Amino acid sequence: MGFTLRDYAERDEASWLRCRALSFLGSSYHDDVLRRRTVFAGDSVQLVAVAPKPEGMTTPGPDEVVGILDVELWEDAGQPVATIDTVAVHPDHQRQGIAGSLLATALGRLSGHGLAWVDAYTREDPGAGAWYAAQGFVVDSTYLHVYRGGGEGVQDAHGDDGFAAPYGLGAPVTAFFHGPDEDPDRWRARFARVHQCRRYLRRLDVTAWPEDPRLAALYDVENPGTLDHDDVRALARRVGARRVTDVGCGTGTLALALARDGHEVLGLEPAAASLDVARGKPGAETVTWLHGYADLLPSDAADLVVMTAHVAQYLIGDEEWDDALAAIHRHLAPGGHLTFDSRNPAARGWEEWTAGATRTTYPHPEGGEVTTWVEVDRVEQIPGEVGGEPRGPVVTHVGHTVLAGEHLAYPESLRFRTRCELEETLTRAGFAVVEVAGDWDGSPAGPASAEHIVLARRAAQARGVSTAPP
Repeated sequence: MGFTLRDYAERDEASWLRCRALSFLGSSYHDDVLRRRTVFAGDSVQLVAVAPKPEGMTTPGPDEVVGILDVELWEDAGQPVATIDTVAVHPDHQRQGIAGSLLATALGRLSGHGLAWVDAYTREDPGAGAWYAAQGFVVDSTYLHVYRGGGEGVQDAHGDDGFAAPYGLGAPVTAFFHGPDEDPDRWRARFARVHQCRRYLRRLDVTAWPEDPRLAALYDVENPGTLDHDDVRALARRVGARRVTDVGCGTGTLALALARDGHEVLGLEPAAASLDVARGKPGAETVTWLHGYADLLPSDAADLVVMTAHVAQYLIGDEEWDDALAAIHRHLAPGGHLTFDSRNPAARGWEEWTAGATRTTYPHPEGGEVTTWVEVDRVEQIPGEVGGEPRGPVVTHVGHTVLAGEHLAYPESLRFRTRCELEETLTRAGFAVVEVAGDWDGSPAGPASAEHIVLARRAAQARGVSTAPP
C-alpha cells in the first residue's frame, strides 16, 4: 500500500490522534493517550504520512494519517538541537519504511539549522529500540518510570511504607515516579510495573574523519594495499562493463585505475576533503568526479557499480541502505551489476579492534611520524531476525591519529549485516544475487568468513515512495 509524506494540517487532528493511540497500544507506552494534539510554541517540523481513507472512515479530509513525526527545535548551551516529540506508525501500515522516510524528510528540512544533535525519549521497547538503532541513534542515558497501584492491578507488595502525601492527605492510591536507573531489580521486586526509559541520541555535528583534510591526505599512506582493486578490475572486465561507477570513491585510487583500464568512470564521494585529494592526482581528468550521495546518480548510466573499503557498512539505517540500493538500481542499465564488501558479523572482527592490536606508526609524507589505532566504543545489537538468524549489530569505534604532537579522535559507526540481511534487502530492491564470496579473490564464503563479497545483477523494478511537496 502506498503512502505520501506531507506537512500536518489542522484537519488531520482526529486521524492523527487515532494513529498515535493505535500505534502505542501494543507498546510499552500503551497508556500514553492524548485527547488533543500537542501544540508547539517554538520552531518545529510536523510531518504525517497519509494513505487513502478506508471506506466508512468519518474523520475530516480525504486522507488517513498512517504515520506521524513531530520534531521540536530548541537550544542547549547555545547550540541548536532537536527532540523527537512523537514518532508513530499505524499498526496496519508498519514495516513499510514510513518512520524512516519521515525522519529522513525531517532531517532534510533541518539540514540548514546547524543542529548539534537530535534526541528522543522512550521506554524500553524491542520495536522502538530496533528502529532507533537502525536510524543511527545510540542510547545516551537511562532512568526509570515506576508505577504504584492503580486500576491495572499493580500493588505495592509492602503496603504504604515509604509513601506520604502532603497537606494531611492519605497515602497515594496510585503514583508515578521518575527514578535513577540504579538497582532496577530492587524496584521490580517491589513494584510490578517498572520501565527503563532511554534517551536515544544521534549526533549531527560529528565530522567523520574523511572530512578532515589532514587525515584525508594520509589515507593512501595508511592504506597502501590494492589487492581488492585488482580483483575489482578483473570483475569489470569479466562482466563486460564499459561504464563503471565507484560509490564512495574516497581518494580515487580505484577509480583512476579503472579509467586507466579504459572504462568510463564516475567517482562519487560525500567527503569533500577526500574528493579534493582525488582531483589532485595525476590522470584525475579521466574520471568524472561527483560530490554527494547516491541519490545524485543519473539513471541508466552505469554497467557496474562498485563499493569497496566497506562503504556499504557506513549506511547504518535500514532506510538509508534501502534508499542507496534503490538509487543504485536506477543508476544501473538493465542487466548491470553491483558489487560490494561487507564484514561478516559472525566473525566478530570488531573484537580485535583494540589499541594494542591496531596501533601502527608510519612515516608522514611531509616528514615526521604518524601513529594510528582504533578502539571499540560500543556494540549495539539490532533486535529481530532475518532468515531465522539474528540481525547484525552497529559497532561504533573511535579512530585515533597522533601527528605533529596533536591527538585527533573521531567516532565512526558501522553496520554489520548478515548474509541473509544483505540478500533480502537486495532482492527487495530489485536485484538478483549472483554470488556471495568470502574474499575479493572469489574464494567461497563460509559461516566464519571474515567478509561477504557480494555480486548482484539489476533484475526488476525497485519499489518507490511518493513525497508530496510541503
